[in-house]
Amino acid sequence: MPAITIRELTPSDCHAVAFTFGHLSAQSRYQRYFTPKDALAPRELRLLMAVDHWHHEALIAYSPPPRAPIGIARYVRLEEFDTAELAVEVVDGWQRHGVGTALLEALTERAARAGIARFQAAMLRENRAARALVSHLGPATVLAAAGNVVELSYSLSGESSAPAGSSEPGSPPASPPSAPTPTGVG
Repeated sequence: MPAITIRELTPSDCHAVAFTFGHLSAQSRYQRYFTPKDALAPRELRLLMAVDHWHHEALIAYSPPPRAPIGIARYVRLEEFDTAELAVEVVDGWQRHGVGTALLEALTERAARAGIARFQAAMLRENRAARALVSHLGPATVLAAAGNVVELSYSLSGESSAPAGSSEPGSPPASPPSAPTPTGVG
């Protein structure tokens, strides 16, 4: 893979976030947001930019020269202080070139330093690329499954990622599935 640059998302990256979204195919957008989406609403863009690098971390990857944004990985801390929701997006032209893996590795390091012990990731069942990407985190625990969406938990330490009330992969969820959030790995 050519050398890419990964750095923190900053308030001045609003156009880079919009550029990245604009370079996702309709299918990639659906896999990331679980709904057809032609554009980010101003409110959504504000939420994606509301990064404090502690509770909400986001990293952006740039291509080799001429530099262009090619991917974003983020986590948002959940109510359980040591758990965060994970989301990754890579522009279509750079998918399957290691960008998602590099972003995930960098984000995982930052999460661990911030006291995050587990990532939760929601994804469409048929999204093989997302499943392959998060498999780098180790074994998953199924938290919920509803329709075509599955929510998984991954321990950042490689140990069991099962929070109380969850089940092992392949088992039905221990509690009724929750509605998917508008984020995901895609």
